[in-house]
Amino acid sequence: MTNDWKTRADAYKAHVLSCIPEEWRLKSKPTSKDVRHVAETAGILTADEVKLLARDATQLAADIAAGKFTAVQVATAYCKSAAVAHQTTNCLMDFFPEQALERAKWLDDELARTGKPVGAMHGVPISVKDMVAVKGTRMSAGFLGYLEGDGGVSAEDAVITASFRAAGAVFYCKTTNPQSIMHLECDSFLGATTNPFNTDLTPGGSTGGEAALIAAGGSVLGIGTDIGGSIRNPCANCGLYGFKPCASRLPKSGNMSGMPNQESIVGAIGPMGVSARDMEFFVKVQLDAEPWKVDMGVVKMPWRPEEVKWVGGSKPRIGVQWHDGVVVPQPPMRASLKMAVDKLKAAGYEVVEVQPRKTWEAWLLLKELFYTDGGARVRAEAARTGEPLLPLTEWILEGAREKTTTELMALIGRREAFRKDYAKYWQSLEIDVMLLPPMPGPANVLGTSKYWLYTALYNLLDYPGAVFPTGVQVDPKNPEHARDEPREYLSEDDKRTAEEYSPEKFENAPINLQIIGGHWEEERVMEALKIISKVVNP
Repeated sequence: MTNDWKTRADAYKAHVLSCIPEEWRLKSKPTSKDVRHVAETAGILTADEVKLLARDATQLAADIAAGKFTAVQVATAYCKSAAVAHQTTNCLMDFFPEQALERAKWLDDELARTGKPVGAMHGVPISVKDMVAVKGTRMSAGFLGYLEGDGGVSAEDAVITASFRAAGAVFYCKTTNPQSIMHLECDSFLGATTNPFNTDLTPGGSTGGEAALIAAGGSVLGIGTDIGGSIRNPCANCGLYGFKPCASRLPKSGNMSGMPNQESIVGAIGPMGVSARDMEFFVKVQLDAEPWKVDMGVVKMPWRPEEVKWVGGSKPRIGVQWHDGVVVPQPPMRASLKMAVDKLKAAGYEVVEVQPRKTWEAWLLLKELFYTDGGARVRAEAARTGEPLLPLTEWILEGAREKTTTELMALIGRREAFRKDYAKYWQSLEIDVMLLPPMPGPANVLGTSKYWLYTALYNLLDYPGAVFPTGVQVDPKNPEHARDEPREYLSEDDKRTAEEYSPEKFENAPINLQIIGGHWEEERVMEALKIISKVVNP
């Protein structure tokens, strides 16, 4: 084995590409920055396969069970589309179409033999973030050393993938996450993953490979994780639906982490996809499997949407937060939020303004909670192969200092005091959910994503959240998307965010909005997601 990390990284990238059959290879590089539809136009997919990809996961499961498509047909279409998505966005870190087609054939044979689907997800292809274990496939946590050493090939499924496998799902690829799994972008020894709407922009992170793959048509439903925004940010960047439950609602056992066994801030796991109902489909399949029996980190809490009762009576009472007190959203985000509020009010929903609370204090606390070892694990992992820490890794590690036991206990006390204070504030609002931006603007230019608070605050609080597409994309000809004139700024981050924006730079980028609910209110957030997204983007 060579000691040159770059040579070894290039060899692994070549290996992933070699998993793509020659007939699924693009003959030429796309000329447009919008690469969402390349699979449909490159002659690799048949006309019937293109139509098949237009369904969400819920409809796909129903159609396979009804015999409209075979699992093999579906797996073939998605493997082809994923192969193209990787060639245009660099979104895959492992690809195993042969395993997927073998599994799909077995499912078809079982359906023919018994007349019944294997489970609720019979034949549904599911893509999986790098750090989530799928038996017999690779995982890396964004470091070459993990891929070659402690990670390598997973001996077993994670609890979440085991449940989906039992429900009849088909796994066919693993998707990229960034170095250390702690960027709102997706760059690592594998190179940068790009946004299918505009390849100058990031798909977000840390579940950026999933977002790029789904937005490019290479997946219908994916598994993401979120410790600072890592489901909501990439889904927002790529015009998708995403759902982050509280950290202990869905199983994480069997996953890899850049900060293993750290309990100061715990990540959540959840769905990323193309419809609101698919978010619930994902969660319900998991909770129906009773994961608390095998994962001691999961609370025993079945899915109970029928228990949701609105503060507002027959309809949810919605709070709107126009900005977080630190960074004012960029023009297309502001315009889209106003559009959503206007539509909700016109549809008869009560919308009340919500003021931000202690946002910057939350960030200072989060920075201490994220790396209680001072970043030692991350730096040691990079040193193991000699790969350099990327700029966004260095940025998130700035100021990190190893804590003594006494200091850690005091830090957790501050976290709990912050949560208690915010819980009282939340109760005083008398709202069902809050509607707000998921980030200051559209997807960032590669390498510039440095503002997390629109999402990360709710990891600190452990509140559930969701994002949904508004149907708006940045348009340089739209006067509402024009760049702001200089103004008095709320902070240095506000000034930087304003100066980074121009509609030409972010052309075509989608705009999403975020919904937040109180602690353990996943069902309320999910119901609100279905209602609000339908009003805003019918």
